[in-house]
Amino acid sequence: MDARHKRTFLTGIWVLSLLSPAAQADTAEDMARANIFYEKQQLVDAIPIFMKLAEQNYLPAQARLGDIMDYTEEDEQAVGWYIMAAFQGDAAGAYGLGRMYGSGEGIKRDFGQALYWIRFAAEKDDLNAIKALELAYRTGADSGLEVAVDLKQAQFWEARKIPLEAARKKADDEKIAAARKVLEEKAAARKKADEEAAERDKQGKAK
Repeated sequence: MDARHKRTFLTGIWVLSLLSPAAQADTAEDMARANIFYEKQQLVDAIPIFMKLAEQNYLPAQARLGDIMDYTEEDEQAVGWYIMAAFQGDAAGAYGLGRMYGSGEGIKRDFGQALYWIRFAAEKDDLNAIKALELAYRTGADSGLEVAVDLKQAQFWEARKIPLEAARKKADDEKIAAARKVLEEKAAARKKADEEAAERDKQGKAK
């Protein structure tokens, strides 16, 4: 880790030491709200929330900011956020850091570090990292991770991948069902309000 990235990481630890438990309340709710904006690509709304949470040392927000900075090609900032999350054990942050080491974007290219951090994330059941390792061991150096083909390892990570993919699909289906229910409830409430307004209007005319 170079001096600049080390300062970024230590700043996160310092911020955490200043926060009381009360200051970290409702972080999950804020994160969920920010993720909704993120999924809708409303980054102007999402980034301030992620930034607030990241500065409170909320690791998922730090990793998500890394994703956003990577997407917008602010590579050094992306690496800084990934380091802050990864060095505290966050799987998504570790996967992001591994990708940056592999591509050499925002940090000196280092295939050994890339493999280390992607494996670290995979061992914590990060699905993206598991897929990356499966591909790497099936295709070797063509994967960008500079590993030798090892079908036994590829099969091992494929076996880890299958139940996680099923769990993610179930979670996505539940999220879609919940969103549909909310829309249906809003539509029903709107219809009821319209009917009640029409009835009041009808009674007013009858008088």
